[in-house]
This record gives sequence, structure tokens and C-alpha cells, in this order.
Amino acid sequence: MTDTSSTAPVPIWVPGQASAQPQQPVLLGPTATARGLRLQATDTDAAQATEVADGVWEISFRVGPAPLELTALVPAVDAVTYWRPGSAVPHATVPPSWGDPVDTTALLGIPLGALLLRQDRTGLVHTLDAGSHRTTVRAGLVEESADFAVIMTVEDAEPGEEIRLLLDVSGRPFTDAVPDAGRLFEQDGGTPPAPGAEDAVLCTWYFAHQDVTAQTVLAQADRAATLGFGVVIVDDGWQTMSQTRGYGWCGDWEVAAEKFPDPAGLVAELHARGLRTMWWVGTPFLGFHARARTAGLLTRYQETELDAAVLDPRDDSTRLHLVERIRDLVVKTGADGVKLDFLERFATPVPDDPSPNSPVAATVRLLAEIVDAVESAGVRPLIEFREPYVHPAVSRYATMLRVGDCPLSATQNRVGIVDLRMLRPSRPVHSDPIMWATDDTAERVAHHLINALFGVPQVSVDLVRLDTAPSDALAFWMRVWTTYRDTLLHGELLPQRPDLLYPLIAANDGVRHIVARYAPHAVPLPQRPWREVLIANADDSEPLIVNDAFPMSVRVEIWDARGRPTHRSLAELAPGPSVLPVPSGGLARLTHPDLGPAPEL
Repeated sequence: MTDTSSTAPVPIWVPGQASAQPQQPVLLGPTATARGLRLQATDTDAAQATEVADGVWEISFRVGPAPLELTALVPAVDAVTYWRPGSAVPHATVPPSWGDPVDTTALLGIPLGALLLRQDRTGLVHTLDAGSHRTTVRAGLVEESADFAVIMTVEDAEPGEEIRLLLDVSGRPFTDAVPDAGRLFEQDGGTPPAPGAEDAVLCTWYFAHQDVTAQTVLAQADRAATLGFGVVIVDDGWQTMSQTRGYGWCGDWEVAAEKFPDPAGLVAELHARGLRTMWWVGTPFLGFHARARTAGLLTRYQETELDAAVLDPRDDSTRLHLVERIRDLVVKTGADGVKLDFLERFATPVPDDPSPNSPVAATVRLLAEIVDAVESAGVRPLIEFREPYVHPAVSRYATMLRVGDCPLSATQNRVGIVDLRMLRPSRPVHSDPIMWATDDTAERVAHHLINALFGVPQVSVDLVRLDTAPSDALAFWMRVWTTYRDTLLHGELLPQRPDLLYPLIAANDGVRHIVARYAPHAVPLPQRPWREVLIANADDSEPLIVNDAFPMSVRVEIWDARGRPTHRSLAELAPGPSVLPVPSGGLARLTHPDLGPAPEL
């Protein structure tokens, strides 16, 4: 709906806006005016604005000969923080409007953000669908007016292309408005997860690094299957005898026979134990020691410190080389898929690059060609992408998304999982592989696993060399996750306080409620009818639970971090607060006594 008012808004100047192009208002209508939302653009002739829900607009633009620039403003009343998704992105700041811009491509982030208000409400949610084109977003507070401005530029679109913008000032909760914005531009939201995409993963990287062999992998297999893992990622090292941590032997993508004399046999052995296999591929790298350097492949630039060059995906023969090698790797070994790593390196700008063609768009073509080639060979592959390449333009080719590298950082894993689930609600989200120090306690191991509870856990530790206490903690929390994974992954996800890094997260499926606490926060019991409530304690204090309903009888079960029962009783919960004696790293389960036994843990 378009405002037909005869009073035309006046263009707004924003400090730090360097554009010399004049911007004109885009008329959104009375609802926007009442809520203080203003939008202006450099080219408004072909703008089409539709209010798709109360306080939510979709606006389409046709790109002209110059870059498209957009500015949206809202009053920053009750503002708490500006949220952008990402495990390494600040979550507790309201930046100034003159701050540094954020560049986004289809291989680097996603142009989606939200101004959050008190009580986790949204003041503004914005997302821009510019396909694989580079966008720049500068969002921040205008000091002169206490408005919040979002300034967006689409850099390299062709004239006539359609660009879509979503603006949401509905005031809905963060957990409703942000996933809806994420869904808007998904192209495959109805596609069911690929078989194995939601299975727990054992990854070889952190515990083996490049010293990985068939014997290393097989030694883990029985224990991994017993613990409930469904996938093994054979990470970097399978293609080289080097252990220098460089990428000098990437590009041929042939299995090092000294380490893996029978790769197809290894995959078959893992399949016999119910474990799928994925091979790591450092996709853009052509190592300085690779035989493929003589094959006429085109490269864009050198990564001398990595002992490799980066391939040029715009070249047809270079893409064909990668497609054929990856297809043959999967098909000839009988593997279930690949971990395509470092895709963001394809998009690194090169100042003297003479070509007008986009390496990002070429990488999108490459990914489509890889998937088509493998599927044409009769395999529906598992494909892992990790932050930062989670944009819908490329991640539609992935069956799973993973938090970026954050070894030993439980908080970063937690934040990354929740952010990706808010951003890409229809895609399985995996943790960065969980590891811990040799002398870490069972409690600390449990903390790491609880921080990954609402995603698909990846783990990277030597399972056969674990001490008893960490092994017990891993086994217990894997049982908890496996038993309740449908609720954890597909229930309603309710993370609280993004500005405090989600100190309390809950998921529910209507009758089963699972809550994890990561700080000394009270845990409110659900006010709707429930069958089970689980409380995972990743803090050192005992949980304070709050019953806002009527008095109730419950069965209480408590386990410590190693899964050892510490308490079991029937209890009367009065309205108000109660303390549950849940040890750090432990779990409490409350059930109604008259609804039958709960699952065994």
C-alpha cells in the first residue's frame, strides 16, 4: 500500500553518509508514519512498497545505472542494542551512525539486522535481498535526533535487476520477527533435511589435525557409534603427508595412499557401524606443491603464508577441475558428502583484478555445478558450510551450516548456534567441534555440551583416550541430546537477552520444555500445561525456579555432570520461587507423576 498524502516528506540527512547522490523519500503509508519509519532511496521511480503484515513492508527496487543507496530511520525509543548475526559479532552495542560500514557478499555474512528494545522486543528489523551482489550496511544512532539509521548500498548490480528490502517495525518479539525476516528470502524453506544432516558429528580436526590416518578414524568408530554419533568428518590431512598446517598439497584432492590405503574400504567400515563419512575439502586452494599447478588452472592471488594460491572460479576449466575432483572423491570412495571449507576466500577483493565479472557469482555457479555433478552420479550429498558463508544465495547448496572456528569457546558456540537458527530457521545448525583441555573436569565438559544443546553437536576429541570423568560427561549429555533432539532442534526456540549473549535458552514442543541456563538467572516454569521440564545447568550456582501457576505435584530427578543420579523424589511445588539442587553441569527433570514414566537417561 502506498501513501497518497499530498504532503511529500523531505529527504533526511544522516551524519557520515558520504554519498553525493540525492535520495528521495519512498512513501510507505500511514502505518509507517504513525510508527516513525522513514525510507529514502537514490532511485524511487520503480519502487513498489507493500505492507505484507501490520508494520511489515516489502519494498522492491529496480537498479539504475548508479549504485542503489537506501536509508531507513526509526526513533530509537527504548533501544537496548543493535543485533547482527554471527558468533564473533558484538551483541551489546548501539553503534553510532558514523561508524564503519559492514560489507556483505553471498560468501560473507548476510545484510540482516535488528534494533532491539527492552524485553527483547524489536524496534526495527531489516534485511536486503541483493542476490550475490556486494552490499554495504552502516547502521547506527543519529546523535542529533536519537533516530536509528540503517544505510544500505548495493554496489555491483546490473541495471534493471530487482532488489528487495524488508522493513519490520511491528514491535514483535525478537524470536518472532527475526526468523520471519530470515525466512523471507529463503529459496528452499520447505526442503526436508538431508539424511544425516541432523546427526551428531565426530570431526577429526582438533584432536588429530593433519596427523589423521585410516587407523586413527577406525579406532574411534565403535565408541562413536555407541555414543550416538552418526557422521564422521575426516578433516584436513587425508590428502597430504605434510603436517605443517599449510595448504601446499591442496588442489589434487586425491587420498594420500600412505595414510588411507583403501579409502572406500574405510567408508564401508564406517557405514557398517552406522556412521556416514564426509571428506574435508579446502575448496579454493591450489597448493604450491600440487601436481594440478601444471594443469593450466587460473588463480586470482597468492596466499604465500598458506603455501597456496586461490583459484579463479570465473574460469570454466578451473571450475570443471574442482567439480570433477569433488564428484570423484565422493563417488569413488562411497562417501556421503563433503565439508567445503574456506569458500569466503574466493571473494577476497584483488585491487588489480581487471575482470568485470564477479568471483562471488562464479562461486555460486561452482556450487550449483558441484551439487548437480554429485547428484547426477546417484548421491544426495551432505554438504557443510560454516560461518561466514551462510547467505541464502549460497547456503541453499548446503545441507548443514556450522558455527565458525571457536576452539574451547563455549559462549561463542552458543551465540553462533542461536544466531544461525534465528537467521536460517529451516537449515540444520551445527556447533564448531567441541574440544576441551586434557585436565578439564566433567563439569567443564558438560558446560561445553550444554552450550551446544540447541544445535547439532560436533565433537573433536580422541574418544578412546578420554579419562573416565570426561567420558562419562560426554556419554550422558549425548544421551540427553539424542533423547530430546526433536524438541531441541524443531521445537519453538526461545532465547532470551541477545545483548547478554543468551543467558537463558528454552525450546518446547507444547508438552515438553527444555531450558538451559548459562548464568545465575531464575528459570520460570511454563504457564501452559506440560508433561516434562528439563533444566540444564551450565552455571556454578543452583537453579532458582519460579512457579507462577497453581501448586502442583511433580516427580523430581537430578543428575550430576557425569550422569550420576543425585536426587529423586516426589515434591509439592508451591507458587513462587524454589531452589533445585542441580550441580554445575547437571540436569534436572520435572515430570507429572500421573503421566507415566519419562525416557531413560
